[in-house]
Amino acid sequence: MAGVSAGTIDRVIHNRGEVADITRKRVMRIIRESHYVPDILARTLASRKIFRFAILIPEENSDSSFWSKPLIGVNNALNEISHFGIKGKMFLFDQFSRLSFERQAERMMQYEPDAVMIAPIYYQETLSIAERCRNRNIPYIFINSNLKDINKLGFVGQDSRQSGYLAARLMSYSLRPDSKLMVINISSALESHKHIMSRQTGFESFFRENPGMNADFFVHHIKDMDRSSIDNSLKGIFSGPAHISGVFVTNSKVYKIARFIKEHLIENITLIGYDLINENIEYVENNTIDFLISQRPVEQGYRGIMTLFNYVVLNKRVKKEQHLPIDIITKENYRFYIKY
Repeated sequence: MAGVSAGTIDRVIHNRGEVADITRKRVMRIIRESHYVPDILARTLASRKIFRFAILIPEENSDSSFWSKPLIGVNNALNEISHFGIKGKMFLFDQFSRLSFERQAERMMQYEPDAVMIAPIYYQETLSIAERCRNRNIPYIFINSNLKDINKLGFVGQDSRQSGYLAARLMSYSLRPDSKLMVINISSALESHKHIMSRQTGFESFFRENPGMNADFFVHHIKDMDRSSIDNSLKGIFSGPAHISGVFVTNSKVYKIARFIKEHLIENITLIGYDLINENIEYVENNTIDFLISQRPVEQGYRGIMTLFNYVVLNKRVKKEQHLPIDIITKENYRFYIKY
């Protein structure tokens, strides 16, 4: 159509080599008019290039099945794009160990990846990895927790502050006069878990902005996550003179609080937490947990990989922040959300 050789077309498309301006304009006009797009599959097959994607996220553990779900999404995405020469390698770390995070991060960098997906559990250590990636021009994205002060390629996950705000609104529907509410953070390294603190901030903001709700609440941090430590911590609170009518747990470990409430026959408490993991389902079914806020962890893993693929392989621009829907899960609808 342009009346030139394939080599000239190639130089125009890839903006390399000497091409006369009039020829370049004619080729570009034909590209626009014919809606031409490159055949990415043919290009990758011809180049035989292998793209190495590294995934640095926590391993599943006996304490919670949450981190098994992003891996489902990751593997689903990798299976879809494997014929483009994409090779994914998992670097799984113990979420309760900074040393484990550092070791797996080091192994990941030695792998010399073309792109990286990180669940940034430990803030300072993530800063170090991010800097090393930038120095090597390795694009990287975050899932689950959004560290806004780090210049990453993108983030896939929930707006944590807004989800905490939503939890407070849900809680407000069951408020009684002089209600006593409790926010519980269950984390051994709370200072690193920015998304948990953001949820707490969102919850607090709702009641500051709606003073007419007349709710009094306090924050309780639990660092020791074994069952006896949690039970001893909660006994002192629930045996006090103030009747607690609502509890907001800022992560997926809400089942640990639900178990205590159920076993001690504590009634008339609205309990809200996160994520439809196996450990929480029992307490949704028996009405101990009233609401779960879904983070769609499977979709986080899937979208994370596909974002890297679009940027690295397809040369597409990607959104800086991809916020997933904030779903409210109850006993009546949880079966429709299992896949997320």
